[in-house]
Amino acid sequence: MADGQDIARQLLDKAKEITTSERLEYLELRSRDGELAELPTKDLYVIFRREILEDLESNMTAIPRKSRRMIRQGEKAGLTYEFGREELLPEFYEILARSYHRLGSPVFSIKLFKNLLGEFKEQANILLVKNREGKSMSSVLTFFYKDQVLPYYAGSLFEYRDLAPNDYMYWQLMKYGCENGYKLFDFGRSKIDTGSYDFKRHWGFEPEPLPYQYFLNRIDEVPNLSPANPKYRKKIEMWQKLPFWLTKIVGPHIVKYIP
Repeated sequence: MADGQDIARQLLDKAKEITTSERLEYLELRSRDGELAELPTKDLYVIFRREILEDLESNMTAIPRKSRRMIRQGEKAGLTYEFGREELLPEFYEILARSYHRLGSPVFSIKLFKNLLGEFKEQANILLVKNREGKSMSSVLTFFYKDQVLPYYAGSLFEYRDLAPNDYMYWQLMKYGCENGYKLFDFGRSKIDTGSYDFKRHWGFEPEPLPYQYFLNRIDEVPNLSPANPKYRKKIEMWQKLPFWLTKIVGPHIVKYIP
């Protein structure tokens, strides 16, 4: 939000003031620059960003051979795709909710995504991938900001992973960005050494540090809310064992309390 250190300092001071006056435990800041050296820092995440080249062939060539093969595998399998908005929301949400359930994480309410699409209008859309039989397999909700493509909420059905729906899906999104004049593909954050981290590296994206910095107010140590934290393992396993239909009902009431 700042275009200089003076403004950044004023914003930080105001954020600290709010944290203290509201008696909050801590303030979390994420920045690619990591310029606030006096704050405790945690190096858990990286981000992946890359230029979108001017023509489709150059963009395909920039993808490493293994991932190019996966894209072609999806094409040979007869996968199809479509872009849309509210009309694709139910299928998108079903896939996302199943993905969250498999990962052991509560899913957001479908109202959140409906509101996002309504608020961002033409700056957001849904991409849906289906197989030959018309079964929806993967989907992503993407935001478009200035010259950037930002796929943000995504999910896929694990049982169709052999058809490479994710590689196929992100290639169609990159094509869309290229054909519509966007210049940067922002693959978002990932935890280091996770599946999504490896996937993005296999696409030829290089990780950039995304420092998390903290102003601690009512706690003495930097919080560890990562699913990799052993103390959350039992809760994750319990959630994975719940009936899927139940997680869609209970999840939205729980997730708003998870930072």
